[in-house]
Amino acid sequence: MYRNWKSMRKRAAGAGLLLALAGGVLPLAGGAGQPVCLAAAAKPDKDGYVARTEAIQPQKPVDLSQLKAVDVETADPQATPRTKALARYLRGIADSGMILYGHQNDMSRKVAKNIPTDSDTYDITGDYPAIIGMDGLALTGNELELTEGERKAGVTLPAKLAQIARRADRHGAIVTMSCHMPNFDRVAKRPKIDGSYDYRGYSPNVTDGDVVRRILPGGDLNPVFTGYLDLIVDFDRRLQEDDIPLLFRPFHENTGSWFWWGAGHCTPQQFRQLFQYTEEYLQGKGLHNILYVYSPGGGETKSEGDYGLTYPGNRAVDICGLDMYHRDPERGDGFLQDEMDPALAIVERFAKAHHKTAALTEGGILCGNSALAKKHNKDKDWFREVMPFLIKHHMAWFMTWSNFDETNFDQPYMVDAARGHEMVNEFIAFYNEPASIFASQNPDYRNFH
Repeated sequence: MYRNWKSMRKRAAGAGLLLALAGGVLPLAGGAGQPVCLAAAAKPDKDGYVARTEAIQPQKPVDLSQLKAVDVETADPQATPRTKALARYLRGIADSGMILYGHQNDMSRKVAKNIPTDSDTYDITGDYPAIIGMDGLALTGNELELTEGERKAGVTLPAKLAQIARRADRHGAIVTMSCHMPNFDRVAKRPKIDGSYDYRGYSPNVTDGDVVRRILPGGDLNPVFTGYLDLIVDFDRRLQEDDIPLLFRPFHENTGSWFWWGAGHCTPQQFRQLFQYTEEYLQGKGLHNILYVYSPGGGETKSEGDYGLTYPGNRAVDICGLDMYHRDPERGDGFLQDEMDPALAIVERFAKAHHKTAALTEGGILCGNSALAKKHNKDKDWFREVMPFLIKHHMAWFMTWSNFDETNFDQPYMVDAARGHEMVNEFIAFYNEPASIFASQNPDYRNFH
């Protein structure tokens, strides 16, 4: 996902929710926890913001002794011990009736810039997401900037992003990275800067140039591609030195055609080869702290055959993911029951058949051509409503996209100590659910066997 592209995705809308809310109470499926009652709805101020009225309840850390321990075989046979332990923990969570909540760019981008913290999630809950997303765009200066002082001190973008990942790890969060890679044909045509390729700008949506074929080994763009991968190597090597695993999710939503690696721009064989080659390149650089995530788009996934068409193989994949958004949700519109539920079932079955862990690697709300609306969202309790479907189908986590500013955000936020987005109280109720896991609830999973 990238905000410039939300308006161009074809998402099925569907009709009617599986769950009916009565009296503001949402019971979760499968014994996932007691219902949480919302306080009386706060009346919005003229600017659309509401008072925070829902109380934050203390949350218990995940008890590893209560998780089912499964011996998970990682795609990288040389994966570090902590990386293997993370794979086991994610599988245990998927089978637990709980789910990890994730948010993209949570520690590097936020709406409430007037509140002196690094996270909109923290402003609401006093906690961070259990999964914190990053993107390769940060490595090229599109989603991360260096201050003048940092430049003078010789700080690089990979080093600064790694520092954010270290901070996330210290707070108990798990780090994941997607990559909106630039169109390497465009990059090759630009003048180099100090002998290096210029990867700046946003061009994954530029789909000409036959890029996939040309970046594979033997192609004329292969050196441009591997130069970009070296930025990832620079970043991830710093994580590995600190024993921090990375959930790496390249070439996402490939079943659509809005990115140059998408279905309309390469063959299934070429996509599989590209995914495998990328993994081999990173491992060849000595990186063994990575779990590899495959995540097609949900709107195009109608069968296990669709899902598996470009599957890179069991030796290349650790997590079977899916990206799927709910457009213009209303209570009773049926999307969760008629569209999300069967799509998650496909991923669940495929993951089980291939002995992999499943996850909703991107999910959330699309209102019109953007994400959450600032005002008049018609289904304010969406975060809790989606949970039973995710738990039913054994998803290990789900992640919403990034908060950039008041016109461009995927998660509620506070504007001061007392007021927030119109869904802030519903989000607190979601946080209070025993089944939703945030960073402070993640245990030290290193000795989970």
